[in-house]
Amino acid sequence: MNYPIRILPNTNNKIISCDLSSHYLVRYTNTNVIEDIIDNVTGFIKQEHVCSPRDNAQDLSTSLLGVFEIPYTKIELTAIGTQKFIDYCEPDTTVDVPIYDEDFILNNNRHYWTLLIGNIDKQNISYEKSNNPFVARCLVCHTPTKWNFWHFSIRWFLISENCMWHELPENEKKKRWAARLAFEARVAIAKYGKVLEPNYSELPTECYTKAS
Repeated sequence: MNYPIRILPNTNNKIISCDLSSHYLVRYTNTNVIEDIIDNVTGFIKQEHVCSPRDNAQDLSTSLLGVFEIPYTKIELTAIGTQKFIDYCEPDTTVDVPIYDEDFILNNNRHYWTLLIGNIDKQNISYEKSNNPFVARCLVCHTPTKWNFWHFSIRWFLISENCMWHELPENEKKKRWAARLAFEARVAIAKYGKVLEPNYSELPTECYTKAS
């Protein structure tokens, strides 16, 4: 398979800053058996298929549907490819084209879930912590990587702590409240996530390309 060059960063790209509320994120699952992904009682995505392990809830990798298409969720970087392409980068970075079997493979055991950005971005989740409300706000951020310009991160701003969850020191991330927050974050995503392909459109080019 030839790598889809359209999803790579290029010298004419810029960070996406337009309104994305009507657009969708997509993330792969580690099984293609739909019955294993969906909870039979709630009808929601099972938490382990939102992200696993739960530590990933701090900074969850997704992609913006459009130029990035559903079949691309099967792209899996090899160990060599991970070393070369996994890092965050500037949107206009010049990168080599990944090579099949050397840098990436296609994992056909994957399925995917999709999520309308407007259902989660800037939404708060909360719970009681020592009789005080603990509140975190979801932030959907464009975070290009060397393998995928359309990479987005679902992150959480801790309102009571006035900081981003994923930026805390490692010892802080593992405190008791973190497990509860990871649970609530995955519940929030699972509530709106769907294991089907929505009607979606590509982002207007002016949203991600530099003015000529």
